[in-house]
Amino acid sequence: MLRILSIILVSLLLTNCSATRSQTGAVLGATTITGGCVSLGVDNPYAIATCAVVGAFAGANIMYNSDYDVHNAVFVDHLNTSPNGSSYTNWFNSKTGNSGIIKVYHTYLKGPIKCKNYDATIDITNQWPLIGVGSVNRKMVFGTACQLPDGRWIEDPTNG
Repeated sequence: MLRILSIILVSLLLTNCSATRSQTGAVLGATTITGGCVSLGVDNPYAIATCAVVGAFAGANIMYNSDYDVHNAVFVDHLNTSPNGSSYTNWFNSKTGNSGIIKVYHTYLKGPIKCKNYDATIDITNQWPLIGVGSVNRKMVFGTACQLPDGRWIEDPTNG
């Protein structure tokens, strides 16, 4: 038992070095579900391994399909389609209650590069397996995004 928890703890520490959100979700999901199974008195190693695998898949899926991805997709879509003046858009996930508002205030050219001043309000409450981790309910960001010739948007490097 102690050996299993030690392996999970080492895995968690190692994945924090350069993990994607899906990998982090898999480790947290496996740890949470395995801990739950053990606390319920499951002592069969095959059952504990099954708990870890199910938790890993569930955690990775939740982190991969997160509302942060939804916000980023709506944000980029609004940068691509907003008119030259002031505009805004919003999104809402009825399953999680999370939402966001994106406002573009000014569009201008910096040489051949199109730039837009923006602000965004992000209301995302973390779901399992990250309940209580970070738990930022509201975040406001602002800045200037510039579109590269290949179509990607980056934060304006000259705005410090």
